[in-house]
Amino acid sequence: MSHPPGNSLQGDQSAQVSEPGTSLEEGIFYLIERVREELDYNNAKGRSAFRLGMHDGLRFAEDALVNLLNRHGHEAEVRGTPMDT
Repeated sequence: MSHPPGNSLQGDQSAQVSEPGTSLEEGIFYLIERVREELDYNNAKGRSAFRLGMHDGLRFAEDALVNLLNRHGHEAEVRGTPMDT
């Protein structure tokens, strides 16, 4: 990962959370990957109540983005994480 999670608008990221892509679909795929990076970072921090709440919010975002792509005919799926076990 080239940019530290939790610092999404860092100067060297040109004030972007993720790459915009050349199309809306590509931009959403990049955003899903960014959410997954945050999920991985969150998992590495442990299982405090705050972290579990953050994890739920990030999973909601991933689910919503994947669902949006699927409803418009693009193949995407929700990735399982270590917290699922």
